[in-house]
Amino acid sequence: MATYTSAETQIEVVNPVAEVQPQAVMPARRLDSISGKRIMLWWNTKSHGDVALSAAAEAIERRFENVTFGRFTREYAHVPAPYDAVQKGGCDAVIASTAD
Repeated sequence: MATYTSAETQIEVVNPVAEVQPQAVMPARRLDSISGKRIMLWWNTKSHGDVALSAAAEAIERRFENVTFGRFTREYAHVPAPYDAVQKGGCDAVIASTAD
């Protein structure tokens, strides 16, 4: 932080970067196989993210058997998908698209 003062003006310059508070996150357990699983496709409504998710689903369907998909979309892109909403979809895995 720095402060500059003249006879008529005072300007204070601050660093707009927030301090990071790192948190340990346990990764999800890897699936043995995707065959026969239900995968939730989560789109945060950013441009063309739905297109990317559809392409991913098509690629998975070509490679694995009996895979089903559910879709989950948030009204506001900056709001993460709540865990309980994903669980209501009865899914085994989630593929998310941020499309930035």
